[in-house]
Amino acid sequence: MNNEDRLIEVKSELLAEVHEMRIDISGMRGDVQELKTEQAKTNLGIQELRLSVMRLADFGERILILEKEVFKKAY
Repeated sequence: MNNEDRLIEVKSELLAEVHEMRIDISGMRGDVQELKTEQAKTNLGIQELRLSVMRLADFGERILILEKEVFKKAY
């Protein structure tokens, strides 16, 4: 009977540990999902910045072309 009691005790300890591990894993899944969401927001921000830089570069090129035309006529 003593061995059976010990087996029951060990099994219940293992079950408690498995339960704790499942809770930890569930928490990690939530953290991973939150990180994915933040990464998606960051990626969108980077895309917007990239477009802004491209527009500014295009605008800068247009200004250079206009300056060349204006200064040609001035001289």
